[in-house]
Amino acid sequence: MACTDSMIGAVLAHRYRIDAPLSGGSGNSDVFEATDIRSRKKLVLRLSPAEALVDLESGVLTATDGVEVFKRQTQMLAGLSHASLASIEDWGTETIAGTLYVFTVLESYSGGTLRQILDRGRRLTPSQALVAGLDVCRALHFIHGKGWVHGDVRPANIFIGDDGRVRLAGLGLKRMVIAEKMSIEQANYAAPEIAVGEQPSAQSDVYSLATTLLESITGTLPFSGDTAAITLSNRVGKLLPVSADLGPIAAPLERAGRPDSEERYTALDFGKALAGIAEKMPLPTPIEPLAASSFAEVIEQKEAEHTGEIARPKVDETQDVTVPIAAAGDPSGSMLRIKDGTKDEPIVVASEGEVRRHKRLWVIGAVIALLVAGVVGFRVVVKQSHTIPPLAGIIEGEARNLIASNGWTIVVTSERNDDIPAGSVVRTEPAEGEKLKEGQTLTIVVSEGPTFATLPDISGADAQAAFDQLTALGLAVTARDTNSEEVPAGIAIGWNVPEQPGLNPGDQLLKGTAIDLLVSVGPELREVPTLVGLKLEDAQKIVADLGLTLIETPPAKSNGADKGLIGAQSPVPGEKVARETGIAYSISLGPDLVKLPYLVGNRIDTVQSRLQEAGFTVGSVTGNQKGKLKQALIAGKSVKNNAMVPRGATVDLVFP
Repeated sequence: MACTDSMIGAVLAHRYRIDAPLSGGSGNSDVFEATDIRSRKKLVLRLSPAEALVDLESGVLTATDGVEVFKRQTQMLAGLSHASLASIEDWGTETIAGTLYVFTVLESYSGGTLRQILDRGRRLTPSQALVAGLDVCRALHFIHGKGWVHGDVRPANIFIGDDGRVRLAGLGLKRMVIAEKMSIEQANYAAPEIAVGEQPSAQSDVYSLATTLLESITGTLPFSGDTAAITLSNRVGKLLPVSADLGPIAAPLERAGRPDSEERYTALDFGKALAGIAEKMPLPTPIEPLAASSFAEVIEQKEAEHTGEIARPKVDETQDVTVPIAAAGDPSGSMLRIKDGTKDEPIVVASEGEVRRHKRLWVIGAVIALLVAGVVGFRVVVKQSHTIPPLAGIIEGEARNLIASNGWTIVVTSERNDDIPAGSVVRTEPAEGEKLKEGQTLTIVVSEGPTFATLPDISGADAQAAFDQLTALGLAVTARDTNSEEVPAGIAIGWNVPEQPGLNPGDQLLKGTAIDLLVSVGPELREVPTLVGLKLEDAQKIVADLGLTLIETPPAKSNGADKGLIGAQSPVPGEKVARETGIAYSISLGPDLVKLPYLVGNRIDTVQSRLQEAGFTVGSVTGNQKGKLKQALIAGKSVKNNAMVPRGATVDLVFP
């Protein structure tokens, strides 16, 4: 990212001026204070180079691809509206010093961020932290219900409003999270599972919120290290260090900050737990917002709001109101000014000559007023007409500026359009080129972005037909093979939208969004279980549960199982087979025993030859092989010459 100082003063989209850097950026973006130079409104602007959007793990291979993903996802995010979410007011792209950037514009809150409050050495009381946590839980529950994971809950993304309540910001592009690429600031609040390569989940957001609340109360950030990797590894498998001294809020924080994500609250349950202890805690005072940093900022704000006060002149109330006061042009004091005690200015009473002169002036003024009134009246009765200019494709604000002097009443409506970018004019009513009198209504139709595709139910359809149907809706379709126990191979099971899981047929989706078509490739392969040594009825139940069958073969001797149990099987355990495959088995008739050849007392060449001829396997050989065999072992037990032993057994040889 370019040096943030070099960005100061840059103007984006011809209206957003970057004023100063703010804390809260990440490795891929910077955050700034900004001003809308049209409305003089203070804003927060997040800026990222387009190159930073490349995400090979997520399939975003170029900066151009990244910008397209940014546009689609930011448009969806801008449509999320909740009282506890910081709203996205605008977004777009801008080239600065030859580098392409993407930006989002957020509402600015005078209270600053929780990060700024903590950096100034201030802390929240447990009661204040409870209120803040409730607001963030509401926001998280809302976005989790929409299929989004925040993935970056931390103090820099929690804004304090004028009302002392908090708004959650920082909800951005979905991308693969790689621990090695995280900034220390992000790693300080990341859940333990991120350290082992997992992606953030709804429970990860809950952990990050618990860590944030704990720091806001104690001023201490647990598990913090010198690098992101050390910080993450420090918290793997460890409980969040929550002291009972924090009072009733300690228990919810401990549960929300457990190392195992499955043991944590959901955002909804965390909020319920906080609400449940509220009556046990002192009444919270509002979170005090950050004061303006300088007197100049206060003056600038008052000028922008037109709230600067004008001091009225003071009048000496002790003055004798009956005494003549000499006025400019009346050195003799022939004019009498009498002070009215209810007003600040004296009432001036003129002389008789002055009154006559004023009457003449009044007559002249009345004639001029009548002439002016006549002209104005004519203009009112006979209103001018203006030609409606071509506005299609122009940003709404610029279009309104072009026609501001025409005296029309402007009505703005919106509709979706596949050709006109969001925020730009689609058409006007009446159309361009027509005449419209001053005072008449001009309707400007503004694009809300591309039209939606209504998701169909394609389950049970032929895979190619389903693919063609989704493609015709303008969606980016990828066919994915999926095992199914019920759906035959080559038939569509359904679809999945990676960016918005949880959608159902009939829901609407932006055109161009990636969607996975799930195509059945039939049942999943089964792993052959171990049946040798089991009773037949037990084996029958195991294979039935797997969708396999048993094929009986004649009983045979077996050294692997006692008499009456399954002594042999085919295929062997661990092999992968299709559903309904038959597994051949035989019942054991007992051990298959044969005589061990005469071995002990012979030299190694003779011993090995006799074992191989009898179908045995030579095992380990120890001792001085130049001597005669001292001992033969099978399964660690000594066996004598001509002893009855399992056919084909492995025989270990011990020489002196």
